[in-house]
Amino acid sequence: MGSYKLIDTFVNDDIINQRISLSVPLDHRHKKSEKITIVANITQKYEKKLHHDASKVTFPRDSKPIAYIQGGPGFSCTVPLSNSGLTKVLLDNGYQIIFYDQRGTGLSTPLETKQLLDFGTVDEAVEYLTRFRADSIVEDLEHIRSELFGKQKWSIMGQSFGGFCCFTYLSFHQESLESVFVTGGVPPVGYIADDVYSQTYKRTAERNVHFYAKYPQDKIRVKEILGYLRKNEVILPDGGRLSVERFQQLGLNFGGSGGTDSLHQVVVEFSWALESIGHPTYAVLSKIQSMSRFDTNILYALFQECIYADGKGKATDWAADRLRYADGNEQFVLNDELLRSEKPVYFTGEMVYKSMFDDYAQLRPLKEIAMALHSYSDWTPLYDPSGFRTLTWEKVPVVAATYYYDQYVDFDLTMRRVLPQRSWR
Repeated sequence: MGSYKLIDTFVNDDIINQRISLSVPLDHRHKKSEKITIVANITQKYEKKLHHDASKVTFPRDSKPIAYIQGGPGFSCTVPLSNSGLTKVLLDNGYQIIFYDQRGTGLSTPLETKQLLDFGTVDEAVEYLTRFRADSIVEDLEHIRSELFGKQKWSIMGQSFGGFCCFTYLSFHQESLESVFVTGGVPPVGYIADDVYSQTYKRTAERNVHFYAKYPQDKIRVKEILGYLRKNEVILPDGGRLSVERFQQLGLNFGGSGGTDSLHQVVVEFSWALESIGHPTYAVLSKIQSMSRFDTNILYALFQECIYADGKGKATDWAADRLRYADGNEQFVLNDELLRSEKPVYFTGEMVYKSMFDDYAQLRPLKEIAMALHSYSDWTPLYDPSGFRTLTWEKVPVVAATYYYDQYVDFDLTMRRVLPQRSWR
């Protein structure tokens, strides 16, 4: 066994969960760099004979490890509390699952507003942040694999942004992989942030058309709400500001199961409050606040665009913010003409805007850092397309399921792939 610390063990519903912590370099390119902590949860089918000593992590002799890479960026893994869903499928197929809290998330060394503000300069904070991208995540996973399994290969499974990380893994450590499973996360290799958000606006416009077709009564309600927000400063329970743009950002929920219906309920509740008492209730403001995770997952806001910065000389320069004003996107920008027209005002989607660093309580102090991050261009490479072209099914089988109507990872860009057909399914 390698050098890790066991921090928790519990058995529930015939599965055993064991959380371990490991020390890794902040910058894997320099082994003497400062250390941070990463945490992973190991989930196995509980076997009394194998797992009788709760102070040790033990695997079957014929172990079949798989690492699950969470979507995001900036989200931790949920520890499974029951033998159900994806956990059951993997365990029933003989796998031992490693759920890794990506650096900066969960129990791993966190990234929080106060911590970033403690740096002496903005440039120091930005340089620190650049060590939390997919290339560093992959090196962390390699460290976990080596510590737990030595030279043994393992499989990986990535959801959404986790799928992006799988392709970074394939770029730099194919030799460590038994197989790769990707769900909804084939990255747009070779495309820049502008390409991505040009498509994202199209997909989000389609979701708006669907929303207003299902709830045509909300066209007037949304305009009334936005008109109210234009004229009144509305403060959320945590001190954040509910601006016009922040309300529009609730369209991020379109991409999730039931998101369209949930947003309709918020629109009705807000609209009725305006009609009946003249202002939004605490309850609806609290609900709106909880529908966004940018305050609790600041990496999600800071890294939304830089996950598309692949190599030097490619600053993202607030791609989503700029493209909001491109031809064809007029309904995403509220103005008097749009309010008077018969056209509905569109909600936005998985985009980050400059205004968010005024509106969100935890992002507000990070505005200067965010501006510098979007101007940063000295990025490390995330992918090696030449390695993809030599990849074969016999070398590392790759299975990917992508979503045709995905609001978050555009299907059209995904299909313009660099992988040869012989290498994946």
